[in-house]
Amino acid sequence: MSDIFYDLETKELLDLTLEDQASAIRALHFSVGVTWCECHKEQIFYRADAMGDHILLHERMIGFSSRQFDNAVLAYNYVWTRLETPPVKEEKRAAPKKIDKVEIPAQPEDLKRVFDARTFDLQIDLENRVGYRLSLNALAQGTLRREKQGTAALAVIWYRLAAQLKQKYAYALREANDHEGADRAHELGAYYQARLERYCATDVQLVRQVFEYGAQNRRVFFVDFDGERRNIKVDWR
Repeated sequence: MSDIFYDLETKELLDLTLEDQASAIRALHFSVGVTWCECHKEQIFYRADAMGDHILLHERMIGFSSRQFDNAVLAYNYVWTRLETPPVKEEKRAAPKKIDKVEIPAQPEDLKRVFDARTFDLQIDLENRVGYRLSLNALAQGTLRREKQGTAALAVIWYRLAAQLKQKYAYALREANDHEGADRAHELGAYYQARLERYCATDVQLVRQVFEYGAQNRRVFFVDFDGERRNIKVDWR
């Protein structure tokens, strides 16, 4: 298996005012992740460890702003999830987990290095070419004539609404004997969950289509701050 495109969302919004951004990213909690590959097409994940295991079946990870953000969130949440899993009895303890001949490190910073070594980050590559960071939305507008379907802030709001409506409020209404209200709360929570998943999946497809366009045409386009469409030569393969 070769390339896999990926993106994930978090339960909290990154505080950009903090001086130590790396630590702030590591503290974020995984909410949902989406991958796309030729072998499995689109996959949606609700656990970081399941997403990490699937990703490591592939030789190359392709994302956008993924080395700094996604890989850190995925690595730290992967380890946290495994630590929360009840341990097996000592006599049945398994050997260190391996995925596609890769032994999963016990420390999150080591796991992040494993992810980083396999990652092609479009944002970093393009920043090296033009001298400043581009947004995925600017690339999607310029290259594909499309736009993102949301923002990181909206993704957090959708997650919180989905969790509160499906769990807290649906349960409270059912306990109060309002079964119709509970059903409606659950339906509305499922609606926001679907919006969250669709947003994440759309970003994965935008990254994939921008990459494939660049690989085929040896250039991609972006819309700059003045609204002008500009091109960048690339050598993606």
